[in-house]
Amino acid sequence: MFPEQHKITKQITHLLSTAQKSECQIRPHFFLTGPSGSGKSFLVNQVAEEMNIPFFEINAAQLTAEGLSGNSLSKAMRPLRQHWNQPNIIFVDEFDKLFQRNGEDTQNFRSDVQDEFLRVLESKYASIFTDYGKYEQVRCDNTVFVFAGAFSDQKIRTLDDLRDAGIRNEFVGRVPLVFWTDPVHLDSMLAALPNLKLLDDYLKINPGVIRARAIKELSQLLRAEAKTSTIGVRLMNSVVHRYFMKDL
Repeated sequence: MFPEQHKITKQITHLLSTAQKSECQIRPHFFLTGPSGSGKSFLVNQVAEEMNIPFFEINAAQLTAEGLSGNSLSKAMRPLRQHWNQPNIIFVDEFDKLFQRNGEDTQNFRSDVQDEFLRVLESKYASIFTDYGKYEQVRCDNTVFVFAGAFSDQKIRTLDDLRDAGIRNEFVGRVPLVFWTDPVHLDSMLAALPNLKLLDDYLKINPGVIRARAIKELSQLLRAEAKTSTIGVRLMNSVVHRYFMKDL
């Protein structure tokens, strides 16, 4: 974990602990905003794992409206069938894509998908499309939803910010909490680089590579590419892969 992530990790832990202790009588659904590569999905998944709360992820940008070909919400929520009898978390990534495309509000099927999410938030049961082409009613009132997105790197800190970004009032009313991840600074990535598991994995199968030299050269690459990169902490894995594959 990076220093920039300590505060939000404590906040996420408190939210999920509240849901768990109350057996989801209290369900603190929340929006999680922040730049790409700042750890939104990773941190929620990590906290859920530590607390032994089932977690699964839905990519909202890939959803289609119910009845159309593709991955509808009723299909994406299939994993809920395994965890309906205990508190669980559904992480909805790229949620902002349902409201924005190139900075403009979207219509038609994306609006239908928004309505489907609203119905699930309000219901005790969700209709899940099964492998046999039938719908099954599965309990969803013990699910905490996390709606996450980078929002084109806008600084989203309040409910009004969400409205300005295109989130409908119906969502703001049902998901009234907003939290955010801060970007991870270059100094933090440089400090964490020597302990990166991917680096250790590469060094194990490349015994001829001198560790100290590799770290020095990787640090130089990281410094150079961080000036223009927009992928956040994912840049660390990217430079490590390319460093060990450079002679191919």
